[in-house]
Formats: sequence, C-alpha cells, structure tokens
Amino acid sequence: MKGKGITITFFILDILLIALSVYLYMQVDNNAPVITFEENEIVYKSDMDMEKLLEGVTAYDAVDGDVTESLIIEKVSITAEGEAIVTYAALDSSNNVVKSSRKFKSEIKLSIS
Repeated sequence: MKGKGITITFFILDILLIALSVYLYMQVDNNAPVITFEENEIVYKSDMDMEKLLEGVTAYDAVDGDVTESLIIEKVSITAEGEAIVTYAALDSSNNVVKSSRKFKSEIKLSIS
C-alpha cells in the first residue's frame, strides 16, 4: 500500500511540473520583430552612408513595440545584373533576431570574366 501512495504522489508531482513548464514556456517571447520598408528609389553607391540605407526602414516587435533603433545592415551584395541586395537585421529584448533583404539599383557593375 505504501508503494502505491508513493507512485501516486510522484504522478501528481509530474503533472504539476509539466503544467508549470508549459506555463513558463508560454510566457517566453519567441516571436522575432518584423522589418518593413518604405517604397523609395535609392541607387546604391559604394561610398553611400549607412544612414541613407536605413532611411524608411522600421522594425516592430509585438512585445517590445518599436525596435527600429536595433536595426543594423548585415551585408551588401552586388549582383551581376547591377543590383545591390542589402540585408538588414533587428533584435528585440528577448534576443529574437529577424533578417530581411531588399534590392536597390546599383552604380557598381560587376564584370564577370
């Protein structure tokens, strides 16, 4: 009889721990911010100021609100078609990261030999 009581007690404790784990998991912010771009015509130049590339770009997080100040330019890639692909990244207070890219016309042309 004593063994049965211990088994039931452990079973109830397991259920309580699982419920607590699910509750705590649901409280964590797992959603990354969203990056949005205004429609504007910018031509990419090699000496372009990064501030110019950040114009019209915003980042919003459902929990933190406006996280535009966390925006960075991760990289700029020039294509053979004369376009520049700029990759942006934003971060929220829960360290969720989002990346998004957009294309610009580019003054720089790649020559493929």
